[in-house]
Amino acid sequence: MDVSLVPAFDALGQLSSSVKPKPQVYATLLESGCQKGEHAACFAELRRNFVNTRPAKLKNLILLVKHWYRQVCPKAGRNQMPPAYALELLTIFAWEQGCGKEAFSLAQGLRTVLGLIQQYQHLCVFWTTNYSCEDPAVKKFLQRQLEGPRPVILDPADPTWDVGDGAAWRWDLLAQEAESCYDRPCFLQAAGGAVQPWEGPDLPRTGRSGVDHPILRDPAQRTPTDGSSVDAGCSRAGDRRPLCPAPGPSVDGIAPCTPEGVPGLSQVPAKELDRFIQDHLKPSPQFQKQVSKAVDGILSCLRENCVHKASRVGKGGAFGRGTDLRGGCDAELVIFLNCFEDYKDQGPRRAEILADMRDQLESWWRDPVPGLTLNFPEQTMTEALRFQLVSPALASWTDVSLLPVFDAVGQLSAGTKPDPQIYRTLLDSGCQDGEHRACFAELRRNFVNSRPAKLKNLILLVKHWYRQVAARNKGEQPARASLPPAYALELLTIFAWEQGCGKDRFNTAEGLRTVLGLVQQHQQLCVFWTVNYSSEDPALRTHLLGQLRKPRPLILDPADPTWNVGLGSWELLAQEAAALETQACFMSADGTPVQPWDVMPTLLYQTPARDLDKFISDFLQPNRQFLAQVNKAVDTICSFLRENCFQNSPIKVLKVVKRGSSAKGTALRGRSDADLVVFLSCFRQFAEQGSTRAEVISEIRAQLEACKRARQFEVKFDIPKWENPRVLSFSLTSQTMLDQSVDCDVLPAFDALGQLAPGSRPPPQVYVDLICSYNTPGEYSSCFTELQRDFVIARPTKLKSLIRLVKHWYRQCKKMPKGKGSLPPQHGLELLTVYAWEQGGQDPQFSMAEGFRTVLELVTQYRQLCVYWTVNYSREDQTVRDFLEQQLRKPRPIILDPADPTGNLGPNARWDLLAKEAQACISSLCCIGRDGTPIQPWPVRPTLLTQPIESPPCIQRALHSNTALPPAAYTLESSLLSVSWLFPASKLSAQRSSSSSASCSAVSCRPGRQPAAAMGNWLSSSCPETVYLVPAQKLDEYIQTSLRPTEDCQRQIDEAVDTICAALQEATEPPMVIDVAKGGSYGRKTVLKGNSDGTLVIFISDLEKFQDQKENQHEILDKIWERLRACQLERKLTVKMEMQRSYVDLTIRLSTQWQSVTFDVLPAFDALDLSGKPSPSTYRDLKRALDQAKASPGGFSVCFTKLQQNFFNNHPRKLKDLTLLVKAWHQQCQKWWEHRSLPPSYALELLTVYAWEEGCREEDFDIVQGLRTVLELIEKQEQLCVYWTVNYNFEDETVRNVMLNQIRSSRPVILDPTDPTNMVSKDETCWRLLKIEAQNWLFSLSLRESPGPSWNVLAASLHETPGHLLDKFIKDFLQPTKTVNIQIKTAVGIISKFLKEICFRHSATKVQKPIKAGSSGKGTALRTGSDADLVVFVDSLTSFPSQKAERYNVIKEIKHQLEAYQRQVTDQEVEVTFEISKWEAPRVLSFSLKSRNLNGSVDFDVLPAFNALEKLGPLCRVYTKLIAQYEQHADTPGGEFSACFTELQRDFVSSRPTKLKDLLRLVKHWYKQCERRLKKKGSLPPKYALELLTIYAWEQGSGATSFDTAQGFRTVLELVTRYQQLCVFWTVNYNFENETVRNFLLKQLQRPRPVILDPADPTGDVGGGNRWCWHRLANEAAEWLSSSLCFKDGTGGPVPSWKVPTVQTPGSCGAGVGPVINEMFSYRSRGILD
Repeated sequence: MDVSLVPAFDALGQLSSSVKPKPQVYATLLESGCQKGEHAACFAELRRNFVNTRPAKLKNLILLVKHWYRQVCPKAGRNQMPPAYALELLTIFAWEQGCGKEAFSLAQGLRTVLGLIQQYQHLCVFWTTNYSCEDPAVKKFLQRQLEGPRPVILDPADPTWDVGDGAAWRWDLLAQEAESCYDRPCFLQAAGGAVQPWEGPDLPRTGRSGVDHPILRDPAQRTPTDGSSVDAGCSRAGDRRPLCPAPGPSVDGIAPCTPEGVPGLSQVPAKELDRFIQDHLKPSPQFQKQVSKAVDGILSCLRENCVHKASRVGKGGAFGRGTDLRGGCDAELVIFLNCFEDYKDQGPRRAEILADMRDQLESWWRDPVPGLTLNFPEQTMTEALRFQLVSPALASWTDVSLLPVFDAVGQLSAGTKPDPQIYRTLLDSGCQDGEHRACFAELRRNFVNSRPAKLKNLILLVKHWYRQVAARNKGEQPARASLPPAYALELLTIFAWEQGCGKDRFNTAEGLRTVLGLVQQHQQLCVFWTVNYSSEDPALRTHLLGQLRKPRPLILDPADPTWNVGLGSWELLAQEAAALETQACFMSADGTPVQPWDVMPTLLYQTPARDLDKFISDFLQPNRQFLAQVNKAVDTICSFLRENCFQNSPIKVLKVVKRGSSAKGTALRGRSDADLVVFLSCFRQFAEQGSTRAEVISEIRAQLEACKRARQFEVKFDIPKWENPRVLSFSLTSQTMLDQSVDCDVLPAFDALGQLAPGSRPPPQVYVDLICSYNTPGEYSSCFTELQRDFVIARPTKLKSLIRLVKHWYRQCKKMPKGKGSLPPQHGLELLTVYAWEQGGQDPQFSMAEGFRTVLELVTQYRQLCVYWTVNYSREDQTVRDFLEQQLRKPRPIILDPADPTGNLGPNARWDLLAKEAQACISSLCCIGRDGTPIQPWPVRPTLLTQPIESPPCIQRALHSNTALPPAAYTLESSLLSVSWLFPASKLSAQRSSSSSASCSAVSCRPGRQPAAAMGNWLSSSCPETVYLVPAQKLDEYIQTSLRPTEDCQRQIDEAVDTICAALQEATEPPMVIDVAKGGSYGRKTVLKGNSDGTLVIFISDLEKFQDQKENQHEILDKIWERLRACQLERKLTVKMEMQRSYVDLTIRLSTQWQSVTFDVLPAFDALDLSGKPSPSTYRDLKRALDQAKASPGGFSVCFTKLQQNFFNNHPRKLKDLTLLVKAWHQQCQKWWEHRSLPPSYALELLTVYAWEEGCREEDFDIVQGLRTVLELIEKQEQLCVYWTVNYNFEDETVRNVMLNQIRSSRPVILDPTDPTNMVSKDETCWRLLKIEAQNWLFSLSLRESPGPSWNVLAASLHETPGHLLDKFIKDFLQPTKTVNIQIKTAVGIISKFLKEICFRHSATKVQKPIKAGSSGKGTALRTGSDADLVVFVDSLTSFPSQKAERYNVIKEIKHQLEAYQRQVTDQEVEVTFEISKWEAPRVLSFSLKSRNLNGSVDFDVLPAFNALEKLGPLCRVYTKLIAQYEQHADTPGGEFSACFTELQRDFVSSRPTKLKDLLRLVKHWYKQCERRLKKKGSLPPKYALELLTIYAWEQGSGATSFDTAQGFRTVLELVTRYQQLCVFWTVNYNFENETVRNFLLKQLQRPRPVILDPADPTGDVGGGNRWCWHRLANEAAEWLSSSLCFKDGTGGPVPSWKVPTVQTPGSCGAGVGPVINEMFSYRSRGILD
């Protein structure tokens, strides 16, 4: 032992234990000028006490470190090495930071110390247990010391002695030695893994090469870089009074320091956290009272003295929210000023107001609150006045921000949501990133203040942790300086509590761990609330969707949606949160980690629909580690069951089958469970399984406990709730096999299936035995585990992801308060999801949002659910058949297990609660599209009756094996049910069952709607149960026989109606009947066979205006009732007459043996004059009457019954037949959806008329085409806008305003053609169900067997579209969709490849290039009618004459090769159908192409052509040759060779602005409508002529890239009406410079008008003079100009046209010709020279 005897000055004197030396001791030391611990011996006692008080094991660790130091540092070389005392201090630091316990692993401790030595370049360690920063001299000295070279390790007794001294010692050599020790045996665990070092906030972490911030010691310590930070950072041991920081900026008001004497959070045991909060974090009540008193005084002062008066004030910040920490906090005083009338007023006047407020405060403050001082720091915020309230005695302070703001919200009562207009105004102000958040301070305060006290305590704990992190890292690197605000952590804590707990009392450690876990997942955080704003308002929804597209983390302020409080650097917080996970605060009493709540960083309800796939991938899909964990557990249990169980027993394990979600491939992340079914030989029948199951479970448990005693693995059993449990549940732990415990369920079962071959169905006897044995539903479902597993596992991957999503939603629902009863079983939701996908189209790559929306929709319709499959059991056996019929007669919902028909997963559950949650989810963001519109579900009914379809064998095989379904199998038919055996043959005579299908859903034969009891036994409609079963070719016959009333019945009812009307009109006493109008289906002549409706509108002379109808209706009906009774008694009617009278209604029913019509009798004001037509004043009176009577829109529509009758009577009989078919379908839909409202049948009648008017207008038409058109329009209900102007129009201002208001309503819009106030379409919700039914019928076999086209009808009429809405019309209906463009591109690719590589490969002819032509090539294609034009340049066509002579041969060769190619290829790669040409030698080959690569057929025109532009050289030479050919052969028609110039034609149009192309689309659409109407009256000009005329109009009249579409459209139509003057040409490709061309052009321009020359081919006059029927097109244009709304603006005023000349002269075109020629053209244009 080396002894040093050191005489020293007694600087300390006699110190008591745990007492700090006086500051004067160290002040004197520093004044002595000593250097580098020169007087260290004077402080030896302090040094001894610092180490002596440490635990014995820590001293052992110090011995171990010093021993290592001796080994690696030979005695001779130690003079270069740091002193051993430095390593002692470093060891103490490592223990304090990483462990702090008396018992610990020496290997971990040694590993930690060596890690610190490696990081010596970052070490900065000191203690303030003996000296502190109170003395300015010490503070300044410490600053200099800590700026020295690293490592810095200050002696805890003598601050002048840096025992680390980075400049003096060779720490690098010591670090090398430390690094070389890591692979030594002392750092290897017994199991073979490496010993891990301790983890702490300031210790190196595993896997990190360095520490990127200084390592400090003391709870609040940090590098003191300036005076303020030293005050905030250094503390004195044993003194609990925190020091006040110098004024300065803080993070969200939390000064980055911790009150002295507060232990580090890592050292507080989990069970002590609540006490820790009370003792150290809760603010001082005395200080809170002082601050409250000061705040009240300040506000009173400002109210009385400030120039600008406040309407009210609010208190915010942590102080206002009740989340203020002890020591220091922030407060906001929000002053709502009257002078601010909007957000913009705040900026210009704020500086003046703040200056006034500061003056008032400075003059007023004269110690009004004893013990509290007011300081004004440097003002760094322009929007607020900042000051500090400090209590030196209580060592506490509050940073106060005074904010004068606009009172945006006003005085709200508790629990009231702000008006959405408030937030719309906020968004309209253009504010950014919470710029006006202070205006919503009260909402922010209320959001937090209303929370339970314990949640606020948890917020304090989280903020304390945040404060510690901020304190340790203040000033370190820019990223670390920009931590997110503490308020973000407050919101995150509330979010964690709401989603994970929601109770007033909870485990604080669990809550803290949950919050820190979310911090670690910050890159996925998406948190917001809709307590104050929501997505219901369109503007807010658009803003929210924009916010949700921003990078994560996203934490929106619940009061201000523009403020993302999650902005900032979260990386440091995440690192610190991870380091805390292994510390004492997260360890329970038994030493196991505290488990966090189950909270995701993103909520499903707040995930936009487009992000659902990512949500599943990020949060729901299990990772490989999870799957491996479950597989290990399964292997362990399987091995146990086979090898350990039943060793000394005759019972044998036949097989072990994995079941549950992990077996089906639908497991959720983080749910480690393993479900196994063990099939045993002791069960020989179902009944034995039930009776002896308990004994078997007891034996398995005993064997498991034996293995536990043998230490093979650890098991912990669940206590069963039932006396005879079906399952043995336990958790399995194994140190050698598993990383964590896995929950296991083992179910013993009878092997009912045996060795069932893949793809085969169980024998019927299995299900017969099951039905005879079971007592409770699904009792033996475990016996069919393999079938249950295979039913799901064969499905596409994306469907399994949807199942995961539904299961996650279901589990969120289970967290909700439920009351009595339990939710439906999860397995039922899984099956419902499979059903939705099967019935919704079976697309393996479907829209996740649509699929999820469909499942939710089905849940809301649970009362109608009837779903089952016959993939495993069927009707073949009588017992099974009878049992299934019995099952399907039970109350809804019915969801039968596809493997076990006794398992009905529907009844005895709280479906109502689940439906309520589903309805809430439907309106949330996860069911809203990118454009803010609701996601639409697939066309799936909760019950579906369909024709029998044989299941494709591939589906049957796939469902019985582990293979995926092939893409070709995903057809609608594959999922339909053979149900004819469920119903009497009379009901389903059209069905012929062959065999059962893969899936099924059944509906019972519901009776028709029951009539009122008082009306007797009324007839029901004789329509079949479903029109879906009627073959398309039989629809006409079906209408005649099943829908039309017989002529005899109709005649009898007509006679009775006439008799009644006459009797009413003949009466002489009041009320006098002027006339009787017949309305409803009867008046419109759309009566259905069986039961139908009608109205008798009685026009009374005493009713002189609309409002009179509401006043005396009761008395009038009484008198009409008496007259009708007299008529019934006195007149001999040929039909039975029944009447029913209530206080407000009078109803007559007229019936024959086979027909009945129920009439509503309605007294009304006769609004029409003698002419029978309404005038504008009629509708003005109508609008005024509605307003005065406060009647609902359409309330007086009965007054216009005669007009309705005339409107329908003017249409052909066959249209009424189509109407009957649509109404019969609507009637059946109403039965199927008996509890839901559908649109009125009148709306369907009008829609049918609209479809016929827009798409056909023929008296004789194909009924199937008409039906398809109506159903397709119903599919497009979101765009429907249908109205007529036959009785009213836009001329009158009142009527115009009514109509515009109606047109601007949400779609669908269908207006009564007689009453503009009557919106017959009702709201959009009732149309969604009808849309589903329309899709069902469109995809049913009956219509698919006859795949003819539908009429080309848009959901809105161009003629009735106002001018200001034309751009939207083009976008909604004319612009091709992405799908259409892809379709064309794919088709062109197929044909181009064929032409280049296959067509002429055995011929000398070669294709030089194919060119896409026509509208698709020019970029002006319409959405409907996919067509593609290709011009093929072949080298065999060498000149213009050869093109004419050889073209037909080329066409024949292409056709021949296409036919051969079609025969050669397989798998439907190409299928072509050729059109028969009218010409002997056609110029074009026309055909339609089908391919497996296309969704439908595409029409093609292929034109062979001579490649003149490349072969003949310059354009001038090309046109000279062309003109010569044209003049030499007088019989050559103009434009004969225009295909040669396809590229020029294409480029002429394709280079035009996008909006001009849209105008071209509009003109082409108008032309198509005219063509349809005029096709039998002569040949119209070519469409290309209209395209060129449109370009000409734009060039001459506008030329702008953005213009008024209505003006352009009007201009084109006006030019069409002036066709006799038109002379239009261009000189972009040819001009007047060449003599040959000039002479030819002058001849062309003197041809009869109209002249419109092709800009690429001067021989092509597409105007054609008298060749085409321009006069018919001009008449159409004139009619449109006078009647169409396209030419009215938003106010109803006329849209002007552009000023465009009809004649273009060569001079105006830029041609250099002489004045004589120009003059000649000028004369000709005026008609002088002919």
